[in-house]
Amino acid sequence: METIPVNPENPKLRILGRMDRTQRPICLDWTGSGLEVRHRGSDIWAEIEAPEKSPIFWMIVLSDGNPVCRFPVEPGIRFYPLILGMEAEKERTVTLMKETQCMPDSPAATIRVHTLRYEGELLPLPEYALKIEFIGDSLTSGEGSLAPRGNDEWITPWFSARGNYSWYACRMLNAERRILSQSGYGVIWNWMHEAKGNMSDGYEQIAGVLKGPEAEARGCGKAYDFSGWPADFVCIRLGSNDAGGMNARQSYEQDREELREGCLRLIRKVRKNNPKAKIVWILPDSGCHPEIAAAAADQARAEGMEQIYTFALPDYHEEDCGARNHPNAEWNRMAGEKLGAYLQTLL
Repeated sequence: METIPVNPENPKLRILGRMDRTQRPICLDWTGSGLEVRHRGSDIWAEIEAPEKSPIFWMIVLSDGNPVCRFPVEPGIRFYPLILGMEAEKERTVTLMKETQCMPDSPAATIRVHTLRYEGELLPLPEYALKIEFIGDSLTSGEGSLAPRGNDEWITPWFSARGNYSWYACRMLNAERRILSQSGYGVIWNWMHEAKGNMSDGYEQIAGVLKGPEAEARGCGKAYDFSGWPADFVCIRLGSNDAGGMNARQSYEQDREELREGCLRLIRKVRKNNPKAKIVWILPDSGCHPEIAAAAADQARAEGMEQIYTFALPDYHEEDCGARNHPNAEWNRMAGEKLGAYLQTLL
């Protein structure tokens, strides 16, 4: 078996997600971050490290997009089998992907991938047709999607990067994705109407929601190089938590204009950094004031911005839910396929 370092400069490794690509080993923070190889052989192992005991982050392994295994990363560093006993003469694309979102309350917690050990050979990777960035909250982190209906546990096993609408949309379009998502966060406020919990301020950083010396040491606060991964689409799925805070405070009339302006500022920021991307705001459900983001998109178009779109998914209901009133994987599949079909019409 051959062992190689996980080096982003290796053309036979595809590094998935936003991260500081100068770090050795690479650090996985965002949902869906990881690596991908094209492999002919029977076995692949990865040397993976969790520097903190808690929270427990989960990983998933895919072979040509199909789940092979899913496992929690134990504290410390060890080798984990990704695929074992496959037919040695067959080729397959093997993906290692972080299922769990980053945790701002535990900024030292991350996943480090040191080396790959494999039998057989690594082959050139096929290119994806598109690049799609997703900005969102718990709905884009896949929170609760793997849990049974009615479950009320806020625990890391229920998060999913694959049982996730963004996965299904990208699979339809043969697209590589990058996700920036955080449970409870919004455009300008979090679910408790606090300005600290927003996805807008840190958008231009590698992982702007993570603060503190440990996060800074692995490059989370560095400016993100948008030119290194020019997105074809940027899909924004925010507003549910801002609206939840307004609803709890009964402050819709007081706050709606501030939120509309915050949505418009985020669209401007996304456009500045992604000049050629189509920007699609996936509107909150009907109970979360989708008209606010829609009005911001209208204003952006009135200012002369082109390729600004809105898209409404169906509301989800009790029978569609996994944990904590979040949609399950089956609803995510339906939503992702609807979104993928819509994005296809824009190409």
